[in-house]
Amino acid sequence: MIRAVTTARTLCAAIVAASIFTAGCGSKSFSHTPGGGNTVSINPAALLVSINNSIQQPIARALDGWKWDSFITSFSALMTSVTYTLDMQKVTYQSTGADGKLHSMTGLLILPRAIFGGKPSVPILMYQHGTEVYRPYSPSQFLAHLDRPTDYPEVMVAAAIASTGYAVALVDYEGMGDNTDTQPHVVGATLAQQVVDLLRASRDIIGGTAGNSSSPCTWNSQLFLMGYSEGGYVTMATTRELQLPKYAGEFTITASAPLSGPHDLSGIMRGIILSDSTFKAPYFAPLLLTAYNYAYGAQTTDFSPGFTMRSPYDTTIPPLFNGDSTSDKISEAMGMTFSPVTLIVPKSILTQQFIDQLTLDTSTVVALLKQNDSYRGWVPTVPMRMIHHKSDELVPYGNSQVAFDAFSTAGAKSHDPQGPGVELVEETATITISADPVKTVHFGAAFPELSDGWKWLDGFKK
Repeated sequence: MIRAVTTARTLCAAIVAASIFTAGCGSKSFSHTPGGGNTVSINPAALLVSINNSIQQPIARALDGWKWDSFITSFSALMTSVTYTLDMQKVTYQSTGADGKLHSMTGLLILPRAIFGGKPSVPILMYQHGTEVYRPYSPSQFLAHLDRPTDYPEVMVAAAIASTGYAVALVDYEGMGDNTDTQPHVVGATLAQQVVDLLRASRDIIGGTAGNSSSPCTWNSQLFLMGYSEGGYVTMATTRELQLPKYAGEFTITASAPLSGPHDLSGIMRGIILSDSTFKAPYFAPLLLTAYNYAYGAQTTDFSPGFTMRSPYDTTIPPLFNGDSTSDKISEAMGMTFSPVTLIVPKSILTQQFIDQLTLDTSTVVALLKQNDSYRGWVPTVPMRMIHHKSDELVPYGNSQVAFDAFSTAGAKSHDPQGPGVELVEETATITISADPVKTVHFGAAFPELSDGWKWLDGFKK
């Protein structure tokens, strides 16, 4: 299906015209930076032209829920600035996996390069992306697919933000990018550590201590965190991690924006798995079970395929989480169909014995979910704003409400807009879902929320 962006057609045409002028007639959008190794230099204005061209073409069904007219409205003006070009590079670094061992992992680092010379001093923004099971869609893989920007919607958001003078780093997560382990989906402490280790690697690249003295910018010591969906969850978990005393002399968070995250795994999200209602993204249930079997298999067999999934799903589903299958393919393997559309109840593939454990509040299964609720056992001491759309059907608003209530009860509610504490803001963008029943408010609200989250963070920028 060809995506239409008629609601933003006039604005888009004007911006594209400006972008072509800014990029320069006949100039290359992407080039390798001299002396920069595998660094790719990108003109943000020319990248916007590429995005506009891409959204006129067929878009993969797994990515079709992203409303690119909202991107044009929210982010395109940022990309027509003549202040910076962007240096993009894949970062390979060491971090701890969910198995407790060190692994080689990857991420994407985007650095602003001043067009008129000099090294700008800029903040670092750690951007945590939403759930993705298909390895080619990992942030760092954009560098191998520069001609397909709409396959990487969150990288495009990161690029737009970087073009205003931010160093932006995106973790691929274990199991994604160049790493072929199992992905530790919503295993909070593990994912937070992987973000922190990419932060360290990015800081060293910017500072030159990693042997790259050609960094186009320096770090002004400000640190921002932002993410949407699973990325919102990881953002909150990373905020918790970086508040630990061991980081006191190394990093100080300026502000954090966890957006639409599944923070209440043991409550709201458990309820979705146990529900008798159909769900538009059923693959999330076996993704969580596969991740927890990887992370906690040495402690319990309660997340093993044989215990959690009915035959034949116990043998057909787990191999699909190897990074080579899209979310659509996994949902179809569970019994969902797209043409015609037939939605399923996620628990239809689960065994009764696992459902019983998931229902039992005192079970090991529920205890591990509680252990990974991103809001339990701590209080934010830095400015934090959660944003969530009330009509989100994939990651319900209640996730943020539960987290906000817990923090507020512990005394974290802030009455000073620029001070430490927590805010919960309802996303008010009107999301019109077409007749296609697989489109969702969750994806439709992503670009508006990311824009609102970044604007709030940007208010703290030096």
